[in-house]
Amino acid sequence: MTYSERPWEDRAGRPAPRGRAGLARQLGLGLRALRARQWAHFVPLPLAGAPLGDMLSGTCLIEPVLWGILAGALCLACAYGLNAHADRGTDVPGKNPLVGAEVGAAAMVPALACGLSAMVAAGHSGGPGAAAVSLATGALYSAGPRLKRLPGVGTLANVAIFAPLLALVGTPRTPGFWGMSLVFTALLLQNQLVHERADAGEDRRAGAYTTAQWLGRAGVAAAGRWLALAGPSPRRCCWGRGPGCAALRGWSSGHG
Repeated sequence: MTYSERPWEDRAGRPAPRGRAGLARQLGLGLRALRARQWAHFVPLPLAGAPLGDMLSGTCLIEPVLWGILAGALCLACAYGLNAHADRGTDVPGKNPLVGAEVGAAAMVPALACGLSAMVAAGHSGGPGAAAVSLATGALYSAGPRLKRLPGVGTLANVAIFAPLLALVGTPRTPGFWGMSLVFTALLLQNQLVHERADAGEDRRAGAYTTAQWLGRAGVAAAGRWLALAGPSPRRCCWGRGPGCAALRGWSSGHG
């Protein structure tokens, strides 16, 4: 070997190992995939099932309620993160930060970590069963067997991601709680049908045949009107006097 070959220059010209930098980038993509801004308005849901009256009177600890709120946020972060990974090939860029990105296995870590952390938080709040239902349905909805592609089943699965958040705080259930849950489920169904109608193009590209596609525009409108009848029903369903029922009665009267 002669000095004119200068092998150290060849080594210097090679790209640097992507180890840590690549891992950090993938984890950053995974955190962005959680899309907190898209579900932040659902974070207070566990409060609807919490004994707020007892909390205000000092006869109930607030710690389980705070753990329940944290568990709900982590459940949603996991569900939205998994959905971002599953739909990155068909979503529009503004909706999904993973569209067009080079996504590796490490990008899944934040969503999976949120799922595990949600179960830990739910264990402290008294609602591990509710968290397990939400997390399992979120995985089945977006990943295998990808329930969102089946009409009827996908819509109900989406509801099963959100509705259990009402039960994340372990407390004795009153009749009013179950009435409130029925009303909330009806509103979730209405919202999901509207969402499916708006995302019909993306769903077709993903090979998903949703309930909204099956019903058609007229069918979605009719179903929305029937589900809207749940608006005044808190007065009939919420027999209890809990804060969740009072909140729903106020929501109903304020939104017609």
